Amino acid sequence: MIEAPRPLTANPSLLWLPAGAGLAALVGVLALLPAVLLLASLAGALSMQPTVELSFLAVPTTAVGLFFVVVAAAILADLRLPRPVLSIDDAGVFDRRVTDGPIPWSAVEDVSLAPGGGAMQLVLRAPMDTRLSPYRAGTIGLRTDMPGLALIPIRGMDRPAAGLAAAMLDFARANGAIAELEAEAP
Repeated sequence: MIEAPRPLTANPSLLWLPAGAGLAALVGVLALLPAVLLLASLAGALSMQPTVELSFLAVPTTAVGLFFVVVAAAILADLRLPRPVLSIDDAGVFDRRVTDGPIPWSAVEDVSLAPGGGAMQLVLRAPMDTRLSPYRAGTIGLRTDMPGLALIPIRGMDRPAAGLAAAMLDFARANGAIAELEAEAP
């Protein structure tokens, strides 16, 4: 069992997330340039004529550009949330990115690391309204639309993800929200 302060709090990392947002925004804008050139040439704002090659380049890069712009917006939204963003204590888990209020341990049936890592998966006893941007650090590829499941992202925080995962498991186990681990079959 790890010794964690009570409550354990964590916030989006100010070390690398702003740089990630800037890089995502830059890549997004650069990827959108062919579409801007195509639209400007179609509107007659440029002296060049639209070409087939530019059209073939603009369509796929627009999708890539929009993806990176949305990633940058999700990162900036995380950085603007009131602090602390994630709080874990004996009462439950509160992540401002996922719910509007705490999830009490009495409402949690099981806690585990989500497939692929990056988030903790809380199996709830009853469905609860949760939200989670698929563009947030550590959540790419996670299914977020399953009722009775809350995903708490632990990557990109100011504390190590492994420490947050271990602390959440310890709090859950101490408060009866997780079944004792079964011995693995040989």
